[in-house]
Amino acid sequence: MPEAPAPHRDGLGLAVPIALAAIGTMAVLGFALAGLLAGERPLGDGRDPATYGFDLSGLAAGPGIVSGSGNPRDFLQPLTVTTTMPGASMAEWNVTKRTKYVVSTDRVVGLALGGESRAWPLSVLNVHEVIHDTLGGVPIAVTYSPLCDSAVVFDRRVAGRTVEFGISGLVLDCNVLLYDRGGPGHTPSLWSQLGLGAVSGPLAGTMLQPMAGVRLEPWKDWLAAHPETTVPTPDDAMRKRIKATSYERYWLAGKPMFDVSSPAPAGAGQPTTMERVVATLQPDGSWLVTPPSAAAAEGVRIPSLWFAWHAFHGARSAVDGFGTTATP
Repeated sequence: MPEAPAPHRDGLGLAVPIALAAIGTMAVLGFALAGLLAGERPLGDGRDPATYGFDLSGLAAGPGIVSGSGNPRDFLQPLTVTTTMPGASMAEWNVTKRTKYVVSTDRVVGLALGGESRAWPLSVLNVHEVIHDTLGGVPIAVTYSPLCDSAVVFDRRVAGRTVEFGISGLVLDCNVLLYDRGGPGHTPSLWSQLGLGAVSGPLAGTMLQPMAGVRLEPWKDWLAAHPETTVPTPDDAMRKRIKATSYERYWLAGKPMFDVSSPAPAGAGQPTTMERVVATLQPDGSWLVTPPSAAAAEGVRIPSLWFAWHAFHGARSAVDGFGTTATP
């Protein structure tokens, strides 16, 4: 891949307004411009990766297409969980507050670890993409890339320190690129969610540890299996923005928003491009890709849209359970 390639979008003139409408244009752009209104100039022009202030040299060593997302660096701010509430009180909370934080059909990312269980609503992850939390004594990063509908929870202890991530404003093969934050003089690395590690910068080649047992499922299913679960206490200031942000139209559009370096194959027994799959890590280091309903209950499981998973791990993945009819 050429160093710091210019982003490419198929049908850019039409794709941009459709995509922005689908994901809550006014809410996202308003947040992205907050720095400008405060007198700060955000890094990144939305298009050229070289304007984001990152070391991109490592990206030339591997496959993948890096693109500006249309937003500057830090257009979203990660959430750090400070307080939680019992999931069993959610229905009462919704009634008391005369609002709906999480209802039975809402999807959540759930994890049980070290005797604790917690669920992070997808509606919250939509507007943060990274949640820093501690569960069972382990500092974790709950990551979500709406463009790939992919959720991975990482142990965020890296090279002797506990990392906090920021949103780079860049995507690699349509998947979110994070960066590690530090103090003055710190040179950040870029981290790929589905690549499961750093792809450029001082820590390029360093892998993150994905947590086993992560679920992406309706709230009613998670709560039934984990009645003791907690959820992050909702932030009233974010409620309107959470309500305004949705990716449903994009998922139904049938194609990724950005080009990928290894398009998913079509044919008998293959998932469709935007189909939801779960990849489960096998003992030999390969991955088994199945429909979510057929995925193993235990182990490292990563939910994603098929096109995105194939772009990163297609060569190491076997596919099973998708029928025998050719896909369009």
